[in-house]
Amino acid sequence: MKSKVLILLIVVLVALLGGLTWLMLAARDPLFHGKPESEWIKGIAYGVSLPEHESQAQIKRWRDFGADGVRVLARAVEKADQPIRRTYRKIHRRVSPWLPVFLVRLLPDPGSVVTGGPPMAVIDLLSRLGEEAEAAAPAVARTLKSEDAGVRNSAVIFFGGEGENPLLNRMDPKAKRKLLPDFIRAVEDGRASWSLRNNAAIALRCYPEQREVVAPVLVKALQDSSPWVRQSAAEALNRVAPDLIRSAGVVPIVIGVLKDPDDQIAWRAALWLGEMRTEPALAVPALVESLESPSSLVAATAAQALTRYKEQADQIIPALEKAAQRKDTAGGWAKSAAKQLESETAAKQGVK
Repeated sequence: MKSKVLILLIVVLVALLGGLTWLMLAARDPLFHGKPESEWIKGIAYGVSLPEHESQAQIKRWRDFGADGVRVLARAVEKADQPIRRTYRKIHRRVSPWLPVFLVRLLPDPGSVVTGGPPMAVIDLLSRLGEEAEAAAPAVARTLKSEDAGVRNSAVIFFGGEGENPLLNRMDPKAKRKLLPDFIRAVEDGRASWSLRNNAAIALRCYPEQREVVAPVLVKALQDSSPWVRQSAAEALNRVAPDLIRSAGVVPIVIGVLKDPDDQIAWRAALWLGEMRTEPALAVPALVESLESPSSLVAATAAQALTRYKEQADQIIPALEKAAQRKDTAGGWAKSAAKQLESETAAKQGVK
């Protein structure tokens, strides 16, 4: 009897706590340009899902709002995954299987992971606003620990996305260092999407000052199951610890990526081999082979990359001349590359 009473008391307590929690979750919804902020947030669409002209219009609209708009977006990110919401979701998941159905229905619905949907689009929009969105960094930083991998991915891109001057490079060193464990955790999370691991690897390129910590993580990521992650890890390692490129076996790994059937990553491998000019005995034959790729993008990039290996011109020029017979755009690039190498070789011989 006592146990039944105890269970009943627990049930009532949970219900009360649920109601109180929900009351606490109810937040103010101030007006912004004549509409509740929540209405503005609901109207934000994920950038890549929009036609280019609509995406640019959305970016312009929020840029025109200036600092006030960034504050609205930052508040939306903060509200999306407050600690109290996360706690309530965990309690609800653990307790609801033991409660009567009628009582579960009385409890406020925690929903799925509330960071999905619009908040992810908000962080994506903030990333597209560039330097104007830096004021939202503290709010976005908290989402690096989100339960939703998509939100974490958007947050990683916000801080360390591709480009020569990501936000991480402009941050206070102490604040930047504080985020490092979250990026490392994302790279090493085998259960996460390859996209999250890939973008986290890209972000780690911004930590050359943490070489001793970051380099081993990137070396391990060179063995990732995704060619995208392997390629990004190679590029990041070259920024963080370029002296480890040979010992870590980076060139053979990138050559493996070069042979991937997905030309959207294979061409990046070709480009990198041209920029690095490391271990030509391995790189040149792989690039020459790629001149015959069914992808004109990969073949054209390989042709351009080969122009960087002037010392191997005698080996490369015949391969480029053969590739110049292709009927697609890669043929034109190969022809141009062959002429460039021939001209540079002739000039070098003339100097002698």
